[in-house]
Amino acid sequence: MAAYVDYNPTMATASMTMASQSPSNSLRHISSTMSSTIDRHIDSREERIDKLKSSLIQFARTNDRRMVMRKLKEATFLSYIPLEPQIIASNLSMSKLEQEVYKQKLVLNGTLLKPTSTDTTIRNCGTNNGPLVILKPYVKELCEDTELNERTIYEGIIMRLERSSKMVEIYSILSSFMENAELILKEVPFDYTIKSSSYVMNKNKATNYGDLPDLTLYTTGSEIHMSLDNTFNFGLYRKSDTVVNRPWIILRCKVHERLNVSTNETFRSLSVKTPELY
Repeated sequence: MAAYVDYNPTMATASMTMASQSPSNSLRHISSTMSSTIDRHIDSREERIDKLKSSLIQFARTNDRRMVMRKLKEATFLSYIPLEPQIIASNLSMSKLEQEVYKQKLVLNGTLLKPTSTDTTIRNCGTNNGPLVILKPYVKELCEDTELNERTIYEGIIMRLERSSKMVEIYSILSSFMENAELILKEVPFDYTIKSSSYVMNKNKATNYGDLPDLTLYTTGSEIHMSLDNTFNFGLYRKSDTVVNRPWIILRCKVHERLNVSTNETFRSLSVKTPELY
């Protein structure tokens, strides 16, 4: 997992002293200051992870759900976890990926696109014929005034809409400090209904847009940009519970990706939302 660095006034102060020092000494001073600041933040983050690990074991063992939720809420680093750029596997079958995307719901530029439906009313015409029916010609239109290959851009978007690899990625990150002798982490089915004081997730409710892949495509000048949010639900399960198919605590994980399609510059992050304390 990539380390992150918070802003620290020490960095700003170091840069302000450049004028009063020789160039070489100033650069050495700034480099030393930044290195020590980064080290302190990494150490602090590791300490917080170790503290969370201990708390999860302690309160899961005593079946204290409220305290586990409190400790997860106090772990503020869960709200922003930087991710490495996505690696697109070369052995993926485009036809299989297209079939997967074709069968799923997708929010494209704020419009909900649904899989093929028997509803043929004018009101639903177009948006109920599968996301690809709208996505493919839209990408073609975006590429018209650029030198980009529309097929390459389209396939790159389809690959990023693939969810299984992201699921594995999130599990790898979270399980490293959430799974222990008392708890296991597992994916929660998308249609699992969770009733709590903070949110209700149900695939049949219109308010569930936040759990659907949310894709935004737009142009700035001659460049194409993409923003994609994918939400995954994981559950913490107590190993000692007799009802193993019922998650003890739900974790709502959102992967946010911003991509300059024209230059392939990308930024990705993960945020983990825990239920509100009751």
